[in-house]
Amino acid sequence: MGVTLKGEDPVQLGVADADLYTCPANTAARVIKCTACNDTTTVPTFDINKVPSGGAEGDDTLLINGKALGSEETYECPEVVGQILEAGDVISGVASAANQITVAISVVEIV
Repeated sequence: MGVTLKGEDPVQLGVADADLYTCPANTAARVIKCTACNDTTTVPTFDINKVPSGGAEGDDTLLINGKALGSEETYECPEVVGQILEAGDVISGVASAANQITVAISVVEIV
């Protein structure tokens, strides 16, 4: 069994759900850090979902729902940290306004 620490490249959320991290085949993962940063002076909201392999975003996949992120604020996302993902599971995100919130996720992958 191998263990790998992996930090995904930060992603700016759009107004449509976008995958932030997908657990690879034959792998399990645990989220060890997730931050969301508002780089504007507006106050957008965002959602983060944990979607099972083959599933779709919905009310039953929400980890963060409509969180307002203040002007130039960073949020540590404790709702996401500690989540366990199986192969094909996805962490996704969406914002109320495009290109205002940047999300970075770090995981431990176990093969």
